[in-house]
Amino acid sequence: MDFYRKESEMFNLTADYYDRYRPCYPKAIISTLLRETNLNDRSVLLEIGAGSGKATELLADINCSICCVEPGPALVAKGNDRFKNYPKITFECARFEEFKSKTNYYDMICSFQAFHWVPQPIGYQKCAAELKETGHLALVWNMYITYDNDLDNELLSISSKHGGFADFLSEKKCEERIASIVERIDSSALFNKVHVFRKIWEQAYTADDYYGFCLTGNSFVQKSDNEKKAAYIDICRLAEKHGGKIIRPYLCVLYLASKR
Repeated sequence: MDFYRKESEMFNLTADYYDRYRPCYPKAIISTLLRETNLNDRSVLLEIGAGSGKATELLADINCSICCVEPGPALVAKGNDRFKNYPKITFECARFEEFKSKTNYYDMICSFQAFHWVPQPIGYQKCAAELKETGHLALVWNMYITYDNDLDNELLSISSKHGGFADFLSEKKCEERIASIVERIDSSALFNKVHVFRKIWEQAYTADDYYGFCLTGNSFVQKSDNEKKAAYIDICRLAEKHGGKIIRPYLCVLYLASKR
Protein backbone atom coordinates (compact mmCIF):
# COMPACT_ATOMS: atom_id res chain seq x y z
CA MET A 1 0.00 0.00 0.00
CA ASP A 2 2.92 2.38 0.64
CA PHE A 3 4.01 1.89 -2.99
CA TYR A 4 0.54 2.72 -4.34
CA ARG A 5 0.24 5.78 -2.11
CA LYS A 6 3.65 7.10 -3.17
CA GLU A 7 2.78 6.72 -6.86
CA SER A 8 -0.51 8.56 -6.33
CA GLU A 9 1.31 11.41 -4.63
CA MET A 10 3.67 11.73 -7.61
CA PHE A 11 0.74 12.06 -10.03
CA ASN A 12 -0.77 14.69 -7.78
CA LEU A 13 2.47 16.72 -7.73
CA THR A 14 2.39 16.88 -11.54
CA ALA A 15 -1.32 17.70 -11.77
CA ASP A 16 -0.84 20.68 -14.11
CA TYR A 17 1.30 18.68 -16.55
CA TYR A 18 -1.00 15.67 -16.29
CA ASP A 19 -4.06 17.74 -17.14
CA ARG A 20 -2.40 19.45 -20.10
CA TYR A 21 -0.11 16.85 -21.67
CA ARG A 22 -1.40 13.34 -20.96
CA PRO A 23 -2.91 11.78 -24.10
CA CYS A 24 -6.68 11.51 -24.22
CA TYR A 25 -8.61 8.64 -25.83
CA PRO A 26 -9.94 8.11 -29.37
CA LYS A 27 -13.62 8.74 -30.01
CA ALA A 28 -13.93 5.30 -31.61
CA ILE A 29 -13.16 3.59 -28.28
CA ILE A 30 -15.69 5.74 -26.43
CA SER A 31 -18.32 5.06 -29.11
CA THR A 32 -17.68 1.32 -28.77
CA LEU A 33 -17.96 1.54 -25.00
CA LEU A 34 -21.31 3.34 -25.19
CA ARG A 35 -22.67 1.01 -27.86
CA GLU A 36 -21.72 -2.18 -26.02
CA THR A 37 -23.01 -1.07 -22.61
CA ASN A 38 -26.18 0.84 -23.62
CA LEU A 39 -25.43 3.65 -21.18
CA ASN A 40 -28.00 6.44 -20.98
CA ASP A 41 -28.99 9.41 -18.81
CA ARG A 42 -30.33 7.06 -16.11
CA SER A 43 -27.08 5.12 -15.79
CA VAL A 44 -24.89 5.37 -12.70
CA LEU A 45 -21.12 5.12 -13.23
CA LEU A 46 -18.04 4.95 -11.03
CA GLU A 47 -14.69 5.99 -12.50
CA ILE A 48 -11.54 4.79 -10.75
CA GLY A 49 -8.47 7.03 -10.80
CA ALA A 50 -10.20 9.77 -12.77
CA GLY A 51 -7.32 12.22 -12.55
CA SER A 52 -8.46 15.66 -13.68
CA GLY A 53 -11.33 14.23 -15.74
CA LYS A 54 -9.79 13.83 -19.21
CA ALA A 55 -11.74 10.62 -19.87
CA THR A 56 -14.74 11.76 -17.85
CA GLU A 57 -15.17 14.63 -20.29
CA LEU A 58 -15.76 12.11 -23.09
CA LEU A 59 -18.66 10.58 -21.14
CA ALA A 60 -20.21 13.83 -19.93
CA ASP A 61 -22.64 14.28 -22.83
CA ILE A 62 -24.53 11.11 -21.89
CA ASN A 63 -25.78 13.11 -18.90
CA CYS A 64 -25.51 10.08 -16.63
CA SER A 65 -24.38 10.15 -13.00
CA ILE A 66 -20.61 9.71 -12.66
CA CYS A 67 -18.80 9.41 -9.35
CA CYS A 68 -15.10 10.00 -9.98
CA VAL A 69 -12.76 8.57 -7.35
CA GLU A 70 -9.25 10.07 -7.39
CA PRO A 71 -6.64 10.05 -4.57
CA GLY A 72 -4.83 13.24 -5.64
CA PRO A 73 -6.37 16.38 -4.10
CA ALA A 74 -4.88 18.70 -6.75
CA LEU A 75 -6.35 16.53 -9.51
CA VAL A 76 -9.70 16.39 -7.71
CA ALA A 77 -9.71 20.19 -7.52
CA LYS A 78 -9.15 20.38 -11.28
CA GLY A 79 -11.90 17.84 -11.89
CA ASN A 80 -14.41 19.67 -9.72
CA ASP A 81 -13.62 22.92 -11.51
CA ARG A 82 -13.88 21.32 -14.96
CA PHE A 83 -17.33 19.88 -14.20
CA LYS A 84 -18.73 22.63 -12.01
CA ASN A 85 -21.65 22.99 -14.44
CA TYR A 86 -22.39 19.24 -14.44
CA PRO A 87 -24.36 18.49 -11.26
CA LYS A 88 -24.41 14.74 -12.00
CA ILE A 89 -20.61 14.48 -12.09
CA THR A 90 -18.84 14.48 -8.72
CA PHE A 91 -15.23 13.99 -7.66
CA GLU A 92 -14.26 12.25 -4.42
CA CYS A 93 -10.73 12.37 -3.01
CA ALA A 94 -10.02 8.76 -2.03
CA ARG A 95 -8.36 5.55 -3.07
CA PHE A 96 -10.84 3.15 -4.66
CA GLU A 97 -10.01 0.28 -2.30
CA GLU A 98 -10.81 2.57 0.67
CA PHE A 99 -13.84 4.28 -0.86
CA LYS A 100 -17.19 3.53 0.80
CA SER A 101 -18.80 0.55 -0.93
CA LYS A 102 -22.27 0.57 -2.50
CA THR A 103 -23.35 -3.00 -3.18
CA ASN A 104 -25.11 -3.69 -6.52
CA TYR A 105 -25.22 0.02 -7.27
CA TYR A 106 -23.34 0.89 -10.48
CA ASP A 107 -24.24 0.17 -14.10
CA MET A 108 -20.58 0.47 -15.03
CA ILE A 109 -17.27 0.79 -13.24
CA CYS A 110 -14.56 2.14 -15.51
CA SER A 111 -10.93 3.08 -15.26
CA PHE A 112 -8.78 4.85 -17.84
CA GLN A 113 -5.04 4.37 -17.52
CA ALA A 114 -5.33 3.76 -13.78
CA PHE A 115 -6.54 0.28 -12.79
CA HIS A 116 -2.98 -1.08 -12.49
CA TRP A 117 -2.61 1.16 -9.42
CA VAL A 118 -5.41 -0.71 -7.63
CA PRO A 119 -4.17 -3.55 -5.36
CA GLN A 120 -5.46 -7.00 -6.28
CA PRO A 121 -7.47 -9.11 -5.65
CA ILE A 122 -9.44 -6.46 -3.76
CA GLY A 123 -9.86 -4.37 -6.92
CA TYR A 124 -11.74 -6.98 -8.91
CA GLN A 125 -13.65 -8.15 -5.83
CA LYS A 126 -14.83 -4.67 -4.95
CA CYS A 127 -15.84 -3.93 -8.56
CA ALA A 128 -17.89 -7.11 -8.79
CA ALA A 129 -19.60 -6.42 -5.47
CA GLU A 130 -20.55 -2.86 -6.41
CA LEU A 131 -21.80 -3.57 -9.94
CA LYS A 132 -25.44 -4.29 -10.62
CA GLU A 133 -26.25 -7.79 -11.90
CA THR A 134 -26.22 -6.43 -15.46
CA GLY A 135 -23.27 -4.12 -14.87
CA HIS A 136 -19.98 -3.90 -16.77
CA LEU A 137 -16.34 -3.48 -15.89
CA ALA A 138 -14.59 -1.30 -18.50
CA LEU A 139 -10.81 -0.89 -18.36
CA VAL A 140 -8.96 1.28 -20.88
CA TRP A 141 -5.26 1.84 -21.46
CA ASN A 142 -3.28 3.78 -24.04
CA MET A 143 -0.27 1.64 -24.84
CA TYR A 144 2.93 3.38 -25.94
CA ILE A 145 3.48 1.31 -29.04
CA THR A 146 6.67 1.69 -31.06
CA TYR A 147 7.61 0.63 -34.57
CA ASP A 148 10.89 -0.01 -36.31
CA ASN A 149 11.37 3.40 -37.90
CA ASP A 150 13.88 6.22 -37.51
CA LEU A 151 11.82 8.47 -35.24
CA ASP A 152 10.72 5.69 -32.90
CA ASN A 153 14.19 4.18 -32.67
CA GLU A 154 15.76 7.56 -31.95
CA LEU A 155 13.14 8.33 -29.30
CA LEU A 156 13.76 4.95 -27.64
CA SER A 157 17.47 5.70 -27.55
CA ILE A 158 16.90 9.14 -25.99
CA SER A 159 14.43 7.70 -23.49
CA SER A 160 16.88 5.00 -22.44
CA LYS A 161 19.66 7.57 -22.10
CA HIS A 162 17.57 9.66 -19.70
CA GLY A 163 16.04 6.91 -17.58
CA GLY A 164 12.79 6.28 -19.46
CA PHE A 165 9.98 8.59 -20.55
CA ALA A 166 7.24 5.94 -20.82
CA ASP A 167 6.65 2.20 -21.00
CA PHE A 168 7.38 1.80 -24.72
CA LEU A 169 6.29 -1.53 -26.21
CA SER A 170 6.68 -3.28 -29.55
CA GLU A 171 3.60 -4.72 -31.29
CA LYS A 172 4.48 -8.16 -29.94
CA LYS A 173 4.89 -6.89 -26.38
CA CYS A 174 1.57 -5.02 -26.64
CA GLU A 175 -0.23 -8.24 -27.56
CA GLU A 176 1.49 -10.10 -24.74
CA ARG A 177 0.35 -7.47 -22.26
CA ILE A 178 -3.19 -7.52 -23.62
CA ALA A 179 -3.30 -11.30 -23.14
CA SER A 180 -1.99 -10.96 -19.57
CA ILE A 181 -4.67 -8.41 -18.64
CA VAL A 182 -7.41 -10.63 -20.09
CA GLU A 183 -6.00 -13.55 -18.10
CA ARG A 184 -6.07 -11.52 -14.87
CA ILE A 185 -9.72 -10.54 -15.36
CA ASP A 186 -10.64 -14.12 -16.28
CA SER A 187 -8.77 -15.60 -13.32
CA SER A 188 -10.74 -13.46 -10.88
CA ALA A 189 -13.75 -15.66 -11.79
CA LEU A 190 -16.00 -12.66 -11.18
CA PHE A 191 -16.74 -11.60 -14.76
CA ASN A 192 -17.97 -13.14 -17.99
CA LYS A 193 -15.86 -13.35 -21.15
CA VAL A 194 -13.64 -10.31 -21.69
CA HIS A 195 -14.20 -8.51 -24.99
CA VAL A 196 -11.17 -6.63 -26.28
CA PHE A 197 -11.41 -3.64 -28.62
CA ARG A 198 -8.34 -1.96 -30.16
CA LYS A 199 -7.79 1.38 -31.87
CA ILE A 200 -4.52 2.77 -33.21
CA TRP A 201 -4.32 6.57 -33.15
CA GLU A 202 -1.67 9.26 -33.30
CA GLN A 203 -0.84 12.49 -31.55
CA ALA A 204 1.55 15.14 -32.85
CA TYR A 205 3.72 16.91 -30.26
CA THR A 206 5.97 19.91 -30.42
CA ALA A 207 9.22 19.48 -28.48
CA ASP A 208 7.78 21.46 -25.57
CA ASP A 209 4.58 19.42 -25.58
CA TYR A 210 6.44 16.12 -25.58
CA TYR A 211 8.69 17.30 -22.78
CA GLY A 212 5.52 18.19 -20.86
CA PHE A 213 4.28 14.65 -21.45
CA CYS A 214 7.57 13.27 -20.11
CA LEU A 215 7.03 15.24 -16.92
CA THR A 216 3.88 13.19 -16.24
CA GLY A 217 6.02 10.08 -15.84
CA ASN A 218 6.74 9.16 -12.24
CA SER A 219 10.34 8.13 -12.90
CA PHE A 220 11.36 11.04 -15.10
CA VAL A 221 9.79 13.74 -12.93
CA GLN A 222 12.08 12.70 -10.06
CA LYS A 223 15.23 13.43 -12.11
CA SER A 224 17.43 16.40 -11.23
CA ASP A 225 16.97 19.71 -13.04
CA ASN A 226 20.23 19.15 -14.95
CA GLU A 227 19.07 15.70 -16.07
CA LYS A 228 15.74 17.11 -17.21
CA LYS A 229 17.47 19.93 -19.09
CA ALA A 230 19.70 17.44 -20.93
CA ALA A 231 16.65 15.40 -21.91
CA TYR A 232 14.84 18.52 -23.11
CA ILE A 233 17.77 19.41 -25.37
CA ASP A 234 17.71 15.94 -26.93
CA ILE A 235 13.93 16.10 -27.41
CA CYS A 236 14.28 19.47 -29.16
CA ARG A 237 16.92 18.06 -31.49
CA LEU A 238 14.72 15.09 -32.31
CA ALA A 239 11.72 17.28 -33.11
CA GLU A 240 13.83 19.62 -35.25
CA LYS A 241 15.19 16.66 -37.22
CA HIS A 242 11.64 15.48 -37.97
CA GLY A 243 10.04 18.69 -39.16
CA GLY A 244 9.35 20.24 -35.75
CA LYS A 245 7.02 17.47 -34.60
CA ILE A 246 7.25 14.23 -32.66
CA ILE A 247 4.47 11.96 -33.92
CA ARG A 248 3.52 9.33 -31.38
CA PRO A 249 1.31 6.34 -32.17
CA TYR A 250 -0.87 4.94 -29.40
CA LEU A 251 -2.69 1.64 -29.20
CA CYS A 252 -5.82 2.27 -27.16
CA VAL A 253 -7.34 -0.92 -25.76
CA LEU A 254 -10.75 -1.36 -24.14
CA TYR A 255 -11.35 -4.46 -21.98
CA LEU A 256 -15.07 -4.94 -21.38
CA ALA A 257 -16.64 -7.64 -19.25
CA SER A 258 -20.08 -8.05 -17.71
CA LYS A 259 -20.53 -9.18 -14.12
CA ARG A 260 -20.84 -12.94 -13.68
